[in-house]
Amino acid sequence: MLLFLSVNFLSFSQFSKSINSYKYIVIKESNINSMRKTVIRTLTKSGYRVVNDTYPSDLINNPTIGLYLNIDVRCSIVCKAQLDFYDYNNNLVYSCNGSNRSPMNISVENALKTLKSFNYKYVPQEDNTFNNLKLPSSFDEVVVRDFLDTKKDLEPLEGLYRYVPKDSRNSSQYKFLILKEDFTYFGLLAEANCVGCENWRIGNVKFKMVEGAVKEILDVTWKYPPQERKRDGKIIMTSKVGGNLLDSNTFSLIKLYPKANSKRKLSKNGEWAGNGSGVIISKSGHIITNHHVIEDAEKIEVEFMLNDELQKFNAEVVQVDKINDLAVLKIFDMNFDGVSEPPYNFKFRGSDVGTKVYAFGYPMALSIMGKEIKVTDGMISSKSGFDGNITTYQITAPIQGGNSGGPLFDEEANLIGINSSGIRKDIADNVAYSIKTSYVSNLLDVLPKSIELPSSTRLKSLPLTEQIKEISKYVVLVKVK
Repeated sequence: MLLFLSVNFLSFSQFSKSINSYKYIVIKESNINSMRKTVIRTLTKSGYRVVNDTYPSDLINNPTIGLYLNIDVRCSIVCKAQLDFYDYNNNLVYSCNGSNRSPMNISVENALKTLKSFNYKYVPQEDNTFNNLKLPSSFDEVVVRDFLDTKKDLEPLEGLYRYVPKDSRNSSQYKFLILKEDFTYFGLLAEANCVGCENWRIGNVKFKMVEGAVKEILDVTWKYPPQERKRDGKIIMTSKVGGNLLDSNTFSLIKLYPKANSKRKLSKNGEWAGNGSGVIISKSGHIITNHHVIEDAEKIEVEFMLNDELQKFNAEVVQVDKINDLAVLKIFDMNFDGVSEPPYNFKFRGSDVGTKVYAFGYPMALSIMGKEIKVTDGMISSKSGFDGNITTYQITAPIQGGNSGGPLFDEEANLIGINSSGIRKDIADNVAYSIKTSYVSNLLDVLPKSIELPSSTRLKSLPLTEQIKEISKYVVLVKVK
């Protein structure tokens, strides 16, 4: 680490015990440059590694291994030399001084006597930040991804993230590896491309996050550089089946790896690794779901009631919209002959706050809630979603993992959204998000062959129970491996 000395903070006996942890003494500008030669000569004879003009590569990559020295010599009747040592964050740690009538270089040598008397030997300081945390052998992205693949018991927030500033004028680009030890998440710099971070060291801890009583709200403290400490504060984690977004007022951290399904592996008995929901929108078997449901899936199967019988068919991805978290699937199966015209209406225009809504899907269908379709009700509470996202509605209808990709209908059997994510009850009550059908329409417009979307109004006048029975025939359980 880079070190500067100050009498206000450490006595020399304390400082001398730690000086071996610093590889270089870096001499900064002095008011009398001729004194630099005296300092270099004196310290070099005593075994210190002195840097004057040319920085060695390891110091460039990690400026915290240096000890920064500022020299100030003033002469009137007596020449007085003041030597101040600073750490990398420009904190004064130790000061020493000396005086002499003449010549002035003797005053510098007198100030350096304590350093000369110390038996210096560089011993790299152990990083006690991590006691049990294993780190990758390097921070090359391929190595980091391989490291995450082999890491046992990976926590949900651990992974590789991209930093996205909210200020469009900020062009900084970083990637961070977030790893957890005990109650703390550490953000280690994996890649940096920004003005002023040329000397940042890949692998340095740049921030720490601590979970509070509410698990999805994390207290974040930025460690480097000093001017970024103003970003201390809180960030909120919102979850999707397949990814995490760590979000604050000034920046977001978007998870790049591991992806939701990249670790999907068949169990010994060949069970499916995950599930979501979807809705059939054409007689030929086109299905809308969320992109994160099928991302990286090697095999997709859909289940739904057809001709009063539960049937299963193979499906494939035909188009995706990663930004809006949408995907179009199509049933490709020799046993599939198509379905009847969907009896509901695909609504293109937006719906108002207060609209009564019904969320269809298969939450936790492969674990604790069973494969029977579930329907929850609520209303549109906002025409924008998380952090003002205009692509989604905020709704009060409860949804859980497995609901992702399922349809949202209003009470007139209009399809108005595709359910995508929610915030847990211990963060906020009755908050979920549904992607507006206008964005589904945009995705369908880029398909090679146009689809005639459902436009039936025959369910509009039926009782709710009958509407649900008919709509449920077109809501599918999406299973992935």
